Amino acid sequence: MKIKRVRIENFCCLHKVDVSFEDITSFIGPTGVGKSTVLRALDWFFNGEKGVALSDDDIHEGGRISVEVEFDGLTDHDRQNLGRYAPDGVASVSIWRTWQNGEDKITGKALAYGPFEEVRKNEKAMELRRAYDQLRESDTSLGLSTAGTKDKVLEAMRTWELANRDRLTEAEVEDTHFFGFAGQSRLAQLIDFVFVSADLRAYEEADDQKATALGRILDHAVDRSQANEQLGEIEENAHLARQEVHSKVYGPVLDEVSAALSAEVAKFTTGREVVVTPTVQAPRPARTTFQVSIRDGAAHTSVHRQGHGFQRALIIAALKYLADRRRSADGMRTLCLAIEEPELFQHPPQARTFAKALRELVATSPQARTQVMYATHNPVFIDPKGYHQIRRLGRAAGEGHPVTEVWQATEEDLCGALDGLVDKKVIRSRTEGTLSGALAEGFFAHAVVLVEGRGDEGVITGCADRSGINLGAEGISVIEVHGKDNLMISDALFSALGVPCYVVFDGDAGMEERKRESVQHLIPQQPQDKEQEFERQARNNRTKNANLLRYLGATPDPQPADGSTGRYTVFEDTLETHLNEHWPTWEERRRELVRAGEGVDGKNAATYLEATRTAATEPPFLLHALLENVRSLTGRR
Repeated sequence: MKIKRVRIENFCCLHKVDVSFEDITSFIGPTGVGKSTVLRALDWFFNGEKGVALSDDDIHEGGRISVEVEFDGLTDHDRQNLGRYAPDGVASVSIWRTWQNGEDKITGKALAYGPFEEVRKNEKAMELRRAYDQLRESDTSLGLSTAGTKDKVLEAMRTWELANRDRLTEAEVEDTHFFGFAGQSRLAQLIDFVFVSADLRAYEEADDQKATALGRILDHAVDRSQANEQLGEIEENAHLARQEVHSKVYGPVLDEVSAALSAEVAKFTTGREVVVTPTVQAPRPARTTFQVSIRDGAAHTSVHRQGHGFQRALIIAALKYLADRRRSADGMRTLCLAIEEPELFQHPPQARTFAKALRELVATSPQARTQVMYATHNPVFIDPKGYHQIRRLGRAAGEGHPVTEVWQATEEDLCGALDGLVDKKVIRSRTEGTLSGALAEGFFAHAVVLVEGRGDEGVITGCADRSGINLGAEGISVIEVHGKDNLMISDALFSALGVPCYVVFDGDAGMEERKRESVQHLIPQQPQDKEQEFERQARNNRTKNANLLRYLGATPDPQPADGSTGRYTVFEDTLETHLNEHWPTWEERRRELVRAGEGVDGKNAATYLEATRTAATEPPFLLHALLENVRSLTGRR
């Protein structure tokens, strides 16, 4: 049983949010959009009785907080515990928790017999039994048995419902038993939800208490029963020994006192005696507790004395150990780890290690019983191969309160956007391979510029520097993806996640001629098959130009001229050809840098950047237009 979907209303900064969950779910987006709030809402849903309390300050608007969680992946064990909330044949179960005017309610969708629900509304045992008896007598066709207690009444109705499934309807049923307000906590037996906030310190989790990380580890990993049994025997023997001491020491004296008092009382009344005996308090069973301390060389200190980085690392280690070492008896219980800013206080290598460890926890979890979710600002925690795991949050201004939007992408979304333009197999292979390491940073950007080659980023960034514009500060990332197919795939992916994209590409008008010239000195007379290969590549390039322009909503020109629009910039041949023709001082400066040993020949991003920043004359109009069109994208956010 796992979290499939969460619907949140009026919780802190979230008005209405609907979020689906995966085995690993990564929440990203600007500061203040509600990434951590989603995790905190879940923490209240699962752990509201463990100190996660609400107040009027937590209400966004409307005076009523609601957190609805839909679970799927139900097993027979889950169904047995959930009872009528998850009958056979139902693939998922929804439970929601509401808070209004200080009143906390838990409600679930269940199959129930309508008249029984009216009986169940009676909270007092006597009223419930009376309502049940009235129903039993008024409708004898139900064949209900007599029941003298509240528990027997509830059991009789449940037994009848199991035997008469065809007469049940779906009902919203309030039930405190989900979270252990009374009786057995059902969800606690099925899901252990652990929330690690950004301000959590390890010393708070190092106490041996039931709700702490250490307490959970010890509960899952340490069997105290044998020690408790032996300690109980010791306490019982000690108790008997104390009784014997009391009898020997106090017995004779108290017997004398009892006789004297009895004689005095006999002067006023008859038939009664006074007996004075020692009272031996039975000891409470001793519970063994554990503590965590840190040994650093010769020093032995408390966790509280450690730095923030070490404390965070200790929490991370505890969570990993908790997921790895759960006892077999807990094998049917799902562990949900919700972490706010997992990269906090971690050096890059540590952050990468932790990101890998979290992914491995899910991949190696027995019976897929671990679910991980986190809110992060670090691309290290984004697995581009699992782009479907990303939930990107943003805020859209409206007439009323700002609305939190949630974007996500699926393979189906990409295939639909690129239907007839890129083969589905190519989409799958590129998103799992070629593009997997290049796109992560772009998911965090306000806008993305997609380019084909290594030098494009240097030229675009250099033009911005010359104009006093910091693209990074404006949330604009320039990402190199290689090839027109990859431009379309990347654009479709970023667009599905709500990231505005701008595309820069070469029309490669002179590609065929350059290829011929490149082999003339090697083959004086080109064979026919080589000529056909050049023509094939040229036709393929023209087709890709047309497809890319069609995808971008423009006229599908197979050989476009220089141009810049609000969606794309195209160079008729290549960026380098355009610069040689319209900005000759750029090429002069590039060669100068190479001769001076301050640059690298060929397509080098750093050399292109410096040549663009320091060329003697201003860049051509097309580059200025490109830059302005790119910057206009961020005005949409």
